[in-house]
Amino acid sequence: MNIDAIVRLALFIGIPAFIMWRGYKKMSEAERNDLKTDVTSKRFIATYGLVALSLVFLLVEPIFEATWMKVISGVLFSIGMLVSSFFIWLNASSKWKAVLCIISSIIALAIFLWVIT
Repeated sequence: MNIDAIVRLALFIGIPAFIMWRGYKKMSEAERNDLKTDVTSKRFIATYGLVALSLVFLLVEPIFEATWMKVISGVLFSIGMLVSSFFIWLNASSKWKAVLCIISSIIALAIFLWVIT
């Protein structure tokens, strides 16, 4: 087991989780309900959820030294970015702004896939 990878996982997951938990406790009940409905929506899970899950797989991979986790991470990230690009295109007020967002998503996907190989 790689101790550096365990520390990295604890820092990259633990610190944001603590900050989000602290912010959640400061919210009013109405804001908490709005957050729950937003996070459990299909759109959120299909975009940000898949991207976050792929990053978790990428952080866990050095601990278990299983290369199949990188493959799963790449697939989940790709699906999340493609679905995100699709939703950006559908909901854009200006197609020019949508094209810029989609190009940046494609660049992010290319960089991510380049890093994991």
